[in-house]
Amino acid sequence: MAAPTIAPGQIKTGPGVIYYMYGLTTMPTPTAAGNKVVFDWSTDLWLQVGATDEGLTYTESTDTSDITVAESLYPVGTVTTGKAGRVAFSMSHISDVNWKLAMNGGTIAVTGTGATKLSAYVPPLVGQEVRVALGFHSMQEDELIIWPQAFNVGSVETARSAFDNKHQLPTEFAIELPDPAILTTPYKRWTAGALAQAAGS
Repeated sequence: MAAPTIAPGQIKTGPGVIYYMYGLTTMPTPTAAGNKVVFDWSTDLWLQVGATDEGLTYTESTDTSDITVAESLYPVGTVTTGKAGRVAFSMSHISDVNWKLAMNGGTIAVTGTGATKLSAYVPPLVGQEVRVALGFHSMQEDELIIWPQAFNVGSVETARSAFDNKHQLPTEFAIELPDPAILTTPYKRWTAGALAQAAGS
């Protein structure tokens, strides 16, 4: 019996770091060093989401339609009728900036400093919502993904209940096609080390 070639470096576990930023105008240009994808997230003022409940889940779906003829039980072709991408995570840091992220924008007015610092948040009205860019960097730093344009379409339900019930800010971002000056596809993914297998293709 033939046995598969097992590449332990390509078997991934664990979460990563989730980033976001407003007003992305140019796609980042990561490099590789020491089998890691290298990128300085502070360059373009990316912000960290912080701790999450179960990390990040990316889902990409394809809607299709079969082309059929009466003379065949099998379709003679299959065409794509729709594509959709979703990035979902539930934020454990209930900060003012994470609240703004979950609500698709809004304004935060800050008064005072130190112990007297106070943030007042006002949500956006319909039509005033903003898109964000999302980023993910694996803990091993061998994988990096950036979605240039995302919009939270999920219901934000945050419970204040039992003492042992951790508060969360759940999000489910729809991935949109960005300005072609930034990127002509919904996302870009970089890999290094064992995950980078392509031979110049």
